[in-house]
Amino acid sequence: MKKPPPISEATKAAILDAAWRLIAQDGLDNASQARIAEAAGVSRQTIFYAFGSRAGLLTAMLQHMDAQSPEVGRLQALAVSPRTDAALAAEYLDAWLDYLPRIYPVAILLNAAALTDGDARAAIDDRLVGALLSGFTRFFTRLADTGRLRAGVDPAQAALEIWAAVHPSAWRLLVVERGWTAEQFRQSRQTAMQAMLA
Repeated sequence: MKKPPPISEATKAAILDAAWRLIAQDGLDNASQARIAEAAGVSRQTIFYAFGSRAGLLTAMLQHMDAQSPEVGRLQALAVSPRTDAALAAEYLDAWLDYLPRIYPVAILLNAAALTDGDARAAIDDRLVGALLSGFTRFFTRLADTGRLRAGVDPAQAALEIWAAVHPSAWRLLVVERGWTAEQFRQSRQTAMQAMLA
């Protein structure tokens, strides 16, 4: 069997940028691989060679945005910080809330599609569940280990509650549908976080 040709990083980036634009503009259902290929100036086969599958493309899209985002670097640095003070908790949550509006247009579409689309589910599981929820879990566990969680608060449960409170679907319900400002959303989430701390 002939080995597929290597795909340059520049070509992969062009594909991912085109996919982000199309999904944000027209929705996931209308962003077919043919349209993405056309927008990126490549063939559909090139997309397959670059990402292997639709799930691979969707996951790579979120990873691509992660790599361009200073907020992700902030989240990673805060997650490994030896600090365990309340200010760190607020900074960690703020870093995610700064990033959420940027990825929202694609993340919410992937989240909705994940109910019936296995590829979209795989992308969501990789980034929003695998990366974000596990990050909150590590963070709350460290707070619990140093006595910074309120008595009786389970770190895994606390992580799950905050993760749900800052999930793209929560942003959709409160900011997009109910007209909250980004600052109202941030303050309510910070209040929920502070209620869990000792």
